[in-house]
Amino acid sequence: MAVNVALLALMASLLVAAAAAPASSERRGFRATLIRREQAINFTRAMQQSQDRLSMLTARLDAAAGRMSTQTPLRWDGAGAYDTEFSIGTPPQKLSALADTGSDLIWTKCGACASCEPQGSPSYYPNNSSSFSKSPCSNRLCDELKSESKVTCGAGGAECGYKYSYGLANDGHHYTQGYLGTETFTLGGAAAPGVGFGCTNMSEGNYGTGSGLVGLGRGNASLVSQLGVGAFSYCLTRDASKGSPLLFGSMADLSGPGVQTTPLLPFHVFYAVNLKSISIGATTTPGTGDNGIVFDSGTTLTYLAEPAYTAARTAVLSQTTALPRASGGASGFDTCFQMPGNGSSVDVPKMVMHFDNGADMDLPPENYFAVVAQGVLCWIVQRSPSRTSILGNIMQTNYHVRHDVEKSVLSFQPANCDSL
Repeated sequence: MAVNVALLALMASLLVAAAAAPASSERRGFRATLIRREQAINFTRAMQQSQDRLSMLTARLDAAAGRMSTQTPLRWDGAGAYDTEFSIGTPPQKLSALADTGSDLIWTKCGACASCEPQGSPSYYPNNSSSFSKSPCSNRLCDELKSESKVTCGAGGAECGYKYSYGLANDGHHYTQGYLGTETFTLGGAAAPGVGFGCTNMSEGNYGTGSGLVGLGRGNASLVSQLGVGAFSYCLTRDASKGSPLLFGSMADLSGPGVQTTPLLPFHVFYAVNLKSISIGATTTPGTGDNGIVFDSGTTLTYLAEPAYTAARTAVLSQTTALPRASGGASGFDTCFQMPGNGSSVDVPKMVMHFDNGADMDLPPENYFAVVAQGVLCWIVQRSPSRTSILGNIMQTNYHVRHDVEKSVLSFQPANCDSL
C-alpha cells in the first residue's frame, strides 16, 4: 500500500514538550512546555549526534547488565534535545535544563561553577534561597545513587557528594560532580517542595546551552518519581516554532479513539517495549527480538538492530522501484531517492510498527521519510551497530505518548500536538 508524501510536509521539525509540576499524593495533574533548541533539523548533524546518543544508551545498558561497554562516550543529541524552563528556591531562581528520558538524576550548576559545562548559562545559588538544605548520606536519594555513581560522605555524613558519569565508565570527560540537596522546584507555575537534586560544582560534557539536566527516566531519582505523579506524557509538534506539551499525573491521561497500549519491558533501564514486527506496505518484516525498542525523546532518528533493519530496508526498496535511487550525500543515509523535478509529490510504502497487546503505530509518511538535501528524499531509519533499537523523536511526532511508570505500560495516540 502506498501513501502520498508532499514535499513541504517532509521537512520534519520537532519541538518537545516538557515541564513539570508539583508533587501530590492525590495524583494531581500538571502541564509544562519543552522547547527544542534548533528550529530546523540539520540531518547531517542529526545523523552524527544520534549515533553518539545511541552509544550512550547502549553503554548504560551494558553497565546495568554488568557488561563492559565498547561504545563511544556521550555527546548529547543537539538536534533532538529539548530544554524545559523551571525555577528553584525561595525566592525562585529561573533556569533551564536539558530534559532527558534516558537518565534519572536532576542537577544544575551551583554558584560560580568555573569548572562546569555549559559555560555562560545561569547558575543556581543555594545561599540565596531560604528553602535549600543539604542532603546527608542517610538520605534516600544518596543511597539510590550508589548503584549508578561514585558517592562520598563528607562532614561526618552530613553531606552526600556524587560523581555521576555518562557514557563509558572509563571515560573521564563526561560527568557531573557536586553534592546533593533538596529544594522547592517551581514547574509550570506550581511549586513542588522537597525535590532532591544535584548541586553541581564541576562537570564536563556536552549538555547544550542550559544550566543542567532534568532526568525523566524510570529510576527513583528522576523528577517523575520524585513528584509522585505515577505517569507523564508528551506530544511532539511538527511546527518547531511552537512548544510541545509535557503533562504529568492526571493531565497525562489518554482518552478517545486510537489509544494503543503496550507493556514496558520489565527490568529494562529505559522506556522499552517489544517490537514484534514491522509492516512496510504489503510486507511484514521481523521486529527487534528480546531487546525491544526504546522510546527516546532525546534521539532524533530511529535505529533498528539487525536483522530488523535489513529486512525493513529491503521491503522499502522493493516497493519504491519506480523512484530513481539517489545518494544521501553528506547526510549519511543509505536509502534515498531523487525527487521529481516538477515539484510533484511521490508515493512511498506505508510503515506500521506492531507492538505487544496488538498496539499498532500507523505512521504518517513524514515520520519516516524526509528531504535531507535539495531534491533528495530519504528513509530516515538507520541500522543500529549494536543490539539497541531506538524509536526516535521524528517518528514520535504528532503522537501523544504516555509513560505510566507506576503500571509499567506505554500508551500512544495519534494527535494534533499543536492543539493539545
